[in-house]
Amino acid sequence: MNKNISVTVKFFATLREYGPEQEVITIPEKSEIKLLFDKYNIPNDERRAIILVNGRPHKDLNTILKDGDLISIFPPIGGG
Repeated sequence: MNKNISVTVKFFATLREYGPEQEVITIPEKSEIKLLFDKYNIPNDERRAIILVNGRPHKDLNTILKDGDLISIFPPIGGG
């Protein structure tokens, strides 16, 4: 039987157009960060976002989320 977990997702700056400033959602256990990008329809060019899980940077969209995680998603930093 599949279990669900609850995580808090926070969007910052321009990424707020895809999701709320903060939302607690229920997702299947063993879900990866990339599920959030799919759920909120974040386009591929925004997937280079800066992602923090519980305040720690994560670059791998395959990172498995755990119950109670806080995921902060910031737009990629531009520059040249």
